[in-house]
Amino acid sequence: MKVHVIACKVTEPEWSSIQNADFSITYLEQGLHNTPAKMPDTIRAEVKRLAETDADVIVLGYGLCANGILGVKAENKPNIFPRVDDCIALFLGSYDTYLKEFREQPGTYYLTKGWIEKARSPLKVYEEYRKKYDEETVNWLFREEFKNYTRIALIDNGSYDAGIYYQHALENAQFLKIKCETLKGSLRFFEKMVKGPWDGEFVTVLAGEEIRQEPFLRL
Repeated sequence: MKVHVIACKVTEPEWSSIQNADFSITYLEQGLHNTPAKMPDTIRAEVKRLAETDADVIVLGYGLCANGILGVKAENKPNIFPRVDDCIALFLGSYDTYLKEFREQPGTYYLTKGWIEKARSPLKVYEEYRKKYDEETVNWLFREEFKNYTRIALIDNGSYDAGIYYQHALENAQFLKIKCETLKGSLRFFEKMVKGPWDGEFVTVLAGEEIRQEPFLRL
C-alpha cells in the first residue's frame, strides 16, 4: 500500500525521523494555521493533485486545527487523519497525554524545533508587532495575547537535540516571566499515521465523502 502524507512544515523534523516506513510526503506552509479559513482549499487542491498519482491512501497529518480541515473531500482514495484537536497531541504522542497536560497546566505555550524555526514563538510575535505599531500599542497587544500563559514547554520527542532549542524556549519564558520546562514527547502518533493500525485514534473518510466535525465531538 502506497501512503502519501500531507503535513504542515512545522512537523518536518518529526516526519524526517520516522524509521522503517515507506511513504511520500508533501509539506504545506505553516502560515495556514494563522488563517484556518484558507486551509480546506489548500489541502483540497493537494488532495485533488494526488488523485492522479499512484498513492493508495492519503494521510492528513493535521488535527482539527480550528476547523481548518473541515470540508476537505476525499477524491478517488481514502483520506485518513488523527482524531485530535491540533498538532500538540501528535508531538506528545497521544491525545490522552495532551489532555493530561491541558488539565494540569492549561496555560502552556508549546514549542518544538519546527515551531521555533518555522512559526511564531512569543519573542517573534513581539518583534513582528514592533515593526507595525508604536511602543504603547505593542505592549498592550502583546500583554493581551499572552496574559493567560503560565508555562513554556519544549516538547522533546526524540526527533532533534532538545538541548539546542531549550535556550530559545528559556529566553521566551524569561521574557514572559513564566516558567520553562521540557516535556517528554513521542513519535508514536507520527509512526502510526504511516504504519497503522488506523484504529479509533483515527478518522477514515472514504472516496467521495467530506471531512465533517462529528468525529471530533467526542474529544
